[in-house]
Amino acid sequence: MESDPKKEAALDSGSPGGADPKSEPDAEPDSEHKEFLCGYVQDHAEHREFVNKLRNIHTGTPESGHFWTLDNVEAGSAMLLSLEELKQYFADWRSSDQDQDPFWHRKSHQVVLATVVCRRADGTLGVYRGMNTEVSLPAGSLCAERAGVARAASEFQAARDIEAVAVLDPKDKINPLWPCEVCQSWLAKLRDQNLAIQVIAVSSSTCESFLVRVNGHILPPPRPTRQPTSDLASKTERAEGTEEWPWEAEHLVYVDGSWASLNTLQRHLLKAAKARGSHLLVGVHSDETLREQSAAAPAEDFQTRLERILDDRHVSSVLKDAPWCISADMLISLGVRTVVTCSRSETGDRCKDDQTPGVYDAARARGILEVIPLSDLS
Repeated sequence: MESDPKKEAALDSGSPGGADPKSEPDAEPDSEHKEFLCGYVQDHAEHREFVNKLRNIHTGTPESGHFWTLDNVEAGSAMLLSLEELKQYFADWRSSDQDQDPFWHRKSHQVVLATVVCRRADGTLGVYRGMNTEVSLPAGSLCAERAGVARAASEFQAARDIEAVAVLDPKDKINPLWPCEVCQSWLAKLRDQNLAIQVIAVSSSTCESFLVRVNGHILPPPRPTRQPTSDLASKTERAEGTEEWPWEAEHLVYVDGSWASLNTLQRHLLKAAKARGSHLLVGVHSDETLREQSAAAPAEDFQTRLERILDDRHVSSVLKDAPWCISADMLISLGVRTVVTCSRSETGDRCKDDQTPGVYDAARARGILEVIPLSDLS
């Protein structure tokens, strides 16, 4: 078989077409060089497909029970600093929108921001920002995480000093976003220097809800140590066979309503809510609350509704005389990890839904509200 002089020249020079490896080509490789590159560029010709293949976004995405909130983070920690700096980085990125050069993301049109926190020699924490660049398909991308690590190394930080890496898609399209396979390989090599690097993927640009990995494994949030207020504790009743209190649960899910004439939709909602955690706390509104909010008396009295809910096999405990609007203080005091509701029903099967004004604002702001479509409850 005859040899190809062009390919031999390319191999000798270390770059397609025999170009000087020290210089950057003015244009992307032509079709002949694409073939030479073993189809790499052709496999990733579509920019968005390239990004999806390059970044291993959803692999191993855990259930919602593993999401942390800022209440779980120790003050003054590397984790908290990485999140605070990431939030500020996002604000700076958004405010400088007119000054951003689209060239840096011309291939993927996908921006990723990252912060890397290191422990300095004097014991203080230093933070380094990194943004991805997607300039050339054959050369691959420089991810935000590696950009941040490289910046820390350029400031003479040792690999063993890295304590936390936080990642964000500022356009909120693919959060939570884990490092790509190349970055995961980098982080795996860094384990020889530090076994406890925390990798953080935020759920949104608010940076208030996030997932944490250490050594490639999901780290569940610490269990709450605080006790609920005496008012909430006195209104809480466990279902028969439930030993733990709601605030002792590993993952507490909360769902509320009137629960009058428990129908198929409401039973399926209870089942779906329980599947999202280890303990289901059901709020039952009083007769007075329902009359005040709906201007009509409930179809059944409070005691009847309460007893029926306590008999449901998916229910772990109930909150009697539950407030109509969920407050942040209530969520924190009880240690609620997920609040569940359903989308609006035209038949009025529920006394409230995700569009009821003010009811779920606190849960939505904390990133722990999950709205289940009615189609999933049929």
